[in-house]
Amino acid sequence: MIEKLFIDTDIILDLVLKREPFFHDSQRVLSLIERNYFLGFTSSLILANCYYIINSNRDKKTALKTISKLRSILNILPFTDKEIGESLNSNITDFEDGIQYFIALNNKINNLITRNISDYKGLDINVLTPKDFLNLKKIKKIIESK
Repeated sequence: MIEKLFIDTDIILDLVLKREPFFHDSQRVLSLIERNYFLGFTSSLILANCYYIINSNRDKKTALKTISKLRSILNILPFTDKEIGESLNSNITDFEDGIQYFIALNNKINNLITRNISDYKGLDINVLTPKDFLNLKKIKKIIESK
């Protein structure tokens, strides 16, 4: 079964804003999704946040182009009152991270790719940086086998 990856805001921003030393690993993960090695997901909340940050740091044209590209390679999941309530009632200290976690969990996505792993300690899914994900033995085997 193909691995499902939930992509967090920081991974997208590392790529678009070319933030070193994270750029290359984030680019590799998204490239592997684009080439159908993995199924990629993110949320409508993340897209909205990315648009705002990219527009603020670059320009509107870059922000719109980025969102359009992301829509072509990632499955965009909505967030509902359910995820808001679950985040509010959880022990996750960051409300927005809680929403992302429950979106992934409720959609049976086992891997959350983020650099912000400290906010996701002790949860029911794998929370990995792009580098750690790419270094997993089973992931290396998948990449090598195609």
